[in-house]
Amino acid sequence: MKIDNNNPKGWKLAATLAGGLLIPSLFLLFVIANTDISFDTNQAKQVAKLSWQWAFGEHQQWYNWVMFGVIVFPFLLSFDKRVAFYKQWRWVLPAVLANAAFFIPWDIFFTKLGVWGFNNRYFEDTYAGLPLGEWLFFIFVPYACLFVYECLLVYFPNDILYKYDKPITWIIIALLAIIAVFCWQQIYTAWAFGLAAGLLLAHYWAVPNTYRTRFYSSFVVCLLPFLITNGILTGAVNQEPVVIYNDAHNLANALHGARLVTIPFDDFAYGFLLLFIPTIIFEECRRKTA
Repeated sequence: MKIDNNNPKGWKLAATLAGGLLIPSLFLLFVIANTDISFDTNQAKQVAKLSWQWAFGEHQQWYNWVMFGVIVFPFLLSFDKRVAFYKQWRWVLPAVLANAAFFIPWDIFFTKLGVWGFNNRYFEDTYAGLPLGEWLFFIFVPYACLFVYECLLVYFPNDILYKYDKPITWIIIALLAIIAVFCWQQIYTAWAFGLAAGLLLAHYWAVPNTYRTRFYSSFVVCLLPFLITNGILTGAVNQEPVVIYNDAHNLANALHGARLVTIPFDDFAYGFLLLFIPTIIFEECRRKTA
């Protein structure tokens, strides 16, 4: 096994990153404890959708089919000879499962709290309050994005953002933190932006830039499928959204109801966090077994 003295010990890295997530989480729990939440789910289903609709998506298996669309091509292309992503599965699996173990309890909690919810028009059964498609979301989406990340490593080995790590990282941290602070009463906003800022700050402090700027590049590339998938789930092309949001607790509250078509802007910070955590675990597992 190769020893990289430029990287922190496993316990130090774990403690640092846990702290980056824990401190904003404790503040958020304080906010929640002092907040009364009401959620008009019928009103939340009324979104400014696109002018054209997909009639074939009006059934109770729709959420599952959307998730199938997310995973089918990344899974099949995992066996491409050049990328051979299937050879990375021993690191992908712990990354994806650990990520799901972090996000799913929060998802269940926020669903019960009334920060967001799900439209039973597009699913049948729930498990711990979440539809099957939501459980699959936390497996399939990180897997697909790790696949994109690995493809970029193979096909574009030069990290064009490497020397700009410091300014890019500090700009992202500042933007995330400012939004979290100024919108601290909106629970989804405070959670997504606050945790993303805390995690990135901890990572910048604890981990040399061996993959951080590569993640930035892959995140930008993943924005296109993200917009498509999230647009579908938030109701851009269906009669109603699959995922419904309490706009009193996201950035729409501060932006006079504005979204990116049907997507709350908070989802970009949420997506950053959702993809950065498994990338960290994936790369650290791979490094330690190299």
